[in-house]
Amino acid sequence: MNGLILVSPLFDFREYGGSSLLQYVASLPTMAAVARQAKGAVTRTDLADVEAYARGEFLADLVKGQADSQATTRLADRVAALTGVDPATSRRLAGRFDVSEFRREYGRRDGKITGRYDASVLGLDPNPDSSSSHFDDPSGDPLIAPLTSAVVDLTTRTLNWRPDGAYHLLNGSVGRAWDFGRGTNPPQSISQLREILAFDPKLRLLVGHGLFDLATPYFGSQIQLDQLPAYASPERVKLVVYPGGHMFYFRQPSRQAFRSEAETLMK
Repeated sequence: MNGLILVSPLFDFREYGGSSLLQYVASLPTMAAVARQAKGAVTRTDLADVEAYARGEFLADLVKGQADSQATTRLADRVAALTGVDPATSRRLAGRFDVSEFRREYGRRDGKITGRYDASVLGLDPNPDSSSSHFDDPSGDPLIAPLTSAVVDLTTRTLNWRPDGAYHLLNGSVGRAWDFGRGTNPPQSISQLREILAFDPKLRLLVGHGLFDLATPYFGSQIQLDQLPAYASPERVKLVVYPGGHMFYFRQPSRQAFRSEAETLMK
């Protein structure tokens, strides 16, 4: 039986910007997970109430729009309670936090910001008195130097491979050259996934996400996978979520659990 494994995917960029309301639905459970893990260990099971709210009352109040003051106030206060963000700030933003705003506002009273790749990692805000957000990622940028050194050591010493040129982790020039689409056609892969699952009825899919990943929130993938036709049954398509960030496999228990799922898929 064929198997396909996807790690921390983002299936559809159309839902993560502009006026799309689903960007707020997709990220709310992750933001709530960050707030709850500050008080103790948390798993996806502990977020069942947040997921139900996100796809239910939260979405309904979003659709009503800010012209409905009662819905907006109700939404903003609930979001503040779930995420730990200051209620006055949540009301000012109508409970609609994009990722950068949450990263700034969650730890603002302590002068801290959260990571984007792993929002459970906090760092000091270099410009806490600024009205604008000017900060890097405390869960990603500090890893560039040690991971680069580790890869270079692996290739040159262990593998005895010395290619020409320099190795760049998260190469900025490559990222800037990425084609994210234009206008009404940002990139998405969910259509291709539908076709693959339809053409190969024996194919099984395993999707892995980190619970605290704000770069590609797990609930966004859940929403997209839920829209697949009936042939993409739970026996064929499975989403697993583990404590951790974009690279949740950095945490040994999460890595071991994901490996076990992958082994089961391939058997």
